[in-house]
Amino acid sequence: MPLLLATANPHKVEEMQTIFATLLPDLRLLSLADLPGGPPPEPAETGTTFEQNATIKARAYAAASGMPCLADDSGLEIDALQGRPGVISSHYCTDGQETGMTRAQRDQANNERVLRELEGVPPENRTARFVCTMALSLQHLPKHPPKHPPKHQWDRPPAGRQLPTPSERLSLLTPLDLSPVQSHPPGPLIIRNGSLPHWQRGGSTYFITFRLLHGELSPSERDIVLDACLHWHNQRAIVHLVVVMPDHVHLILTPLPKDDAWHTLEDLMHSIKTFTSRTINAARGMTGTLWQPEYFDRLIRHADELREKWQYTLENPVRKGLVKNWFEYPWTSGGALREDRPEAGPTGVAAPDRLEAGPTALVRGTFEGRIGLPGDVPRGSHGFGYDPLFLVAPSFTQTGAELPPAEKNRLSHRAAAAGQMAAKIQSLLATDPAALGNDRA
Repeated sequence: MPLLLATANPHKVEEMQTIFATLLPDLRLLSLADLPGGPPPEPAETGTTFEQNATIKARAYAAASGMPCLADDSGLEIDALQGRPGVISSHYCTDGQETGMTRAQRDQANNERVLRELEGVPPENRTARFVCTMALSLQHLPKHPPKHPPKHQWDRPPAGRQLPTPSERLSLLTPLDLSPVQSHPPGPLIIRNGSLPHWQRGGSTYFITFRLLHGELSPSERDIVLDACLHWHNQRAIVHLVVVMPDHVHLILTPLPKDDAWHTLEDLMHSIKTFTSRTINAARGMTGTLWQPEYFDRLIRHADELREKWQYTLENPVRKGLVKNWFEYPWTSGGALREDRPEAGPTGVAAPDRLEAGPTALVRGTFEGRIGLPGDVPRGSHGFGYDPLFLVAPSFTQTGAELPPAEKNRLSHRAAAAGQMAAKIQSLLATDPAALGNDRA
């Protein structure tokens, strides 16, 4: 049974093979370098958590290779720094930016920054941990066609416009979102003032929020609203992302051309709000106004703003405590999170494969300790990165760089995560022996 690891480093493959050997002796691990043509392009790791970045990599490489893929993301969390350096651990000294420094230069600069930011913090408050999150994606497996059409059926892309590639979707940012649709000339800037100002320009992408007047939507009512928001996808607008919360809705969309002009936000919002008000009120046996009369809309002007609004929208259910991960929230959908695979559109280009709602398995391993005081650390020669600063719990007498390599590997966050993942894969195979596709030639 082959399983692809999201790494081209043969030493990582050997390490994982050793860890998996006890529970999964028949599992064969491959690296990205083993793929025909070499490693696929790296996806953009735009997540704000280790879980998100591991998922992005697992799903991207599974889609690119047609194989089940296991990916990880790791780093250091320091409690006194509110979890920093976190996902930018390897480039903390440059705030996550690649600047051409060597690994040794970055390690030294990262360590100096950590010690500087912890200046004056007593030993007992310098607690920290190395974290490794692993995600397993089986996205490559074919899905049996549903007996009934999927709930949110998508139309084919309009001529001249392709849906985002898997790597673009997984980066949570599609470059075409800020381009005029189908090379149609952009419209003039129009400013309309109601209770809130509304700026519109044909061919632009918008972030929109509208809210209930009172109360909350039930799960079945959120289904109605989600259907309505997706109804005009690829007809009157490209609906990039929609999240229906209990008392409000977030939308990111681009209106499509209409004859020599563009469909307007007013018409789109009127259609959504009128239909959902009538349908939900009828089901409730009530009359009256369901939504607040105004809606908030923002014309997105550049990619950084789109990225910020996209992340804000996806993470809204998490911030509200409804789910732990954005992909667990059922009322999240849109053109970049599609639920089916239509045939080739008018351009003859097939739409990309379906994305799963989340990884098949997600685990998190930690290696506990604390950051030593200047003068006592750095010390040790067996490790790299933050190892010379990291005093290993529970004794806090040795740094990670002073541990013998075999002992460090046994205790490490990677070993903890790999052990959990091996157990999950074993359980998965016990339930479904073909889960990794080993029944396919």
